[in-house]
Amino acid sequence: MNRALFEVNTGISNMKDLMVSDLGPYDAIYLGNPYCRDYEANFLEELDDLRAGIRHCRRAGRKVYLTTYAAPRNYFLPQIRSAIGVAAEEGVDAVEAHNLGVVRILHQEFPSLAIHIGGFANVYTDAGAEVLHDYGGTRVTPNYELSLEEMEGMAKNTGLPLEILVHGKMPLGISDYCFLLEFEKAWGMRCPDLCQQDLFLRQGEWAMKSVGKGVLSGRDVCMLEHLPRLVTAGFRVFRIEAISEDPAYRRDVGIVYREALEHAFSDAYEVRQAWWQKIQTHAKVGLCNGFYFGQSGQLYIGDQQSAASHQLRVIG
Repeated sequence: MNRALFEVNTGISNMKDLMVSDLGPYDAIYLGNPYCRDYEANFLEELDDLRAGIRHCRRAGRKVYLTTYAAPRNYFLPQIRSAIGVAAEEGVDAVEAHNLGVVRILHQEFPSLAIHIGGFANVYTDAGAEVLHDYGGTRVTPNYELSLEEMEGMAKNTGLPLEILVHGKMPLGISDYCFLLEFEKAWGMRCPDLCQQDLFLRQGEWAMKSVGKGVLSGRDVCMLEHLPRLVTAGFRVFRIEAISEDPAYRRDVGIVYREALEHAFSDAYEVRQAWWQKIQTHAKVGLCNGFYFGQSGQLYIGDQQSAASHQLRVIG
């Protein structure tokens, strides 16, 4: 297994989830929940846990990144500074920032830390990516609404590594208010347990998943069939969005993409039936391709179009 060829990463919110998660399929872990300060034992709030979590990942031989809040307010900043301070002391590999103010704090106060620009920073253009690079950004997650063609152009025109979502529920939005709190009495469940349930907003075949202050796609973005295109285009950093999922999801999907990417770097790429079975087991609503092909985030482009482009076939 040549881990130098590419990186597969994922996010984990707290020490409890970290300790029951198999890190084997992953090269790097983002620690912290970017949606809510009240998420149970959030690494961003529990700094002793953060320190222990960083050391746990290090012992497992993994890179460690700290994420930060997607939509911070001014009164968040002292805690964010404290969390970044712990991360700096422990020598994390990078800090993910979604907010320009946090980017500025990192650039001015923690210049030794690499900065990853997160998906909620809304990077739509080459110019936006270049500005963030000037402030220390070393990696960018483009806005999730961009097509693959646009992302390929951004990577080529800026020379910056892009982090690409290859599987999981696509982040769609963030709110300062958690509407799930309105259901505490009716459901007999209180914060912080509410947002740790699988809660979907459905209408017909359309669905979104709520994680309290965050809204995700209901369908799982799945790029399994299209990995050869991503590899050929030069993408080398791949994210599995599993922060709202259970350890079995994180393990199984990670194993699939670790194996599939190893094959994507070979001359012949074959989509294996066992991979589909694992993925479909965890896709509670279904699969989609997000906005990668310039279509609705609910649609999935299947193997016929994929096979025409990359000579794929499903094997047993």
